[in-house]
Amino acid sequence: MRTFGGFRSGDRFFYGEVRGDAVHVLIRPYWIETQPTGEVLPFASLQIDLPVAPSKLIAVGLNYADHIAEMKRTPLGTPLIWFKAPSSLLPHNGAIEIAFPEHQTDFEAELAVVIGKTAKNLAVERALDFVFGYTIGLDISDRDLQKSEKQFAAANPSTLIRRSGRLFMPARMLPMFR
Repeated sequence: MRTFGGFRSGDRFFYGEVRGDAVHVLIRPYWIETQPTGEVLPFASLQIDLPVAPSKLIAVGLNYADHIAEMKRTPLGTPLIWFKAPSSLLPHNGAIEIAFPEHQTDFEAELAVVIGKTAKNLAVERALDFVFGYTIGLDISDRDLQKSEKQFAAANPSTLIRRSGRLFMPARMLPMFR
């Protein structure tokens, strides 16, 4: 299974493919092409950075019954959807800043789905054709703020509150999601 990510060596940022204990530096971001430069660096010598560079993040909340009941919210009939800024992503080991430490803050590990092509009004059967790949997300929510607002944008602020996975798996490499 091929694995890709964003890496830093000193001040230099690059995308690479992880093969064993080494990272093969790529000429361009892996979602454009996977041609290596020929430079190979030891994985242990690198800082792991963001695996993706999204133009936007779409968050989905109140999307399962147990969570709605736990939060004592009224079911809406459809999930709550809002945008988050890409600057809310942190690299591996990035510092998480909690705006109000005295508030109830919850952490949830989530599967992050990376959409690779523009789509609209798709048939369900075609949806996975537009998934580029997957990574892991750490969602951090201020439950005190969520109780006081209709939207969740303030309770899931875009300033340093979401971690992304260390590495990225292209959808075509994970047949269990097809």
